[in-house]
Amino acid sequence: MNKQNPVDDLRRELGSAARLPDLSSVPATALHDFVDCLRKAKRDQRQLLANSAEHSLRLVPALLRPVVRKVLFG
Repeated sequence: MNKQNPVDDLRRELGSAARLPDLSSVPATALHDFVDCLRKAKRDQRQLLANSAEHSLRLVPALLRPVVRKVLFG
């Protein structure tokens, strides 16, 4: 995380195409906290999606799971 410019950190997390309002009046610590929460939410979402995908593989017969897992996840 860049301690000098939290708006750049936020832009990186949201993508360069994100149009942000003027955040100059928002304290840097609040922006840092927000970026940290956003990163945690993305991390949690990735983990939940991975868990969900693994759980759904239980519907596939055991002998086919390795092949299906390779096709789905590379």
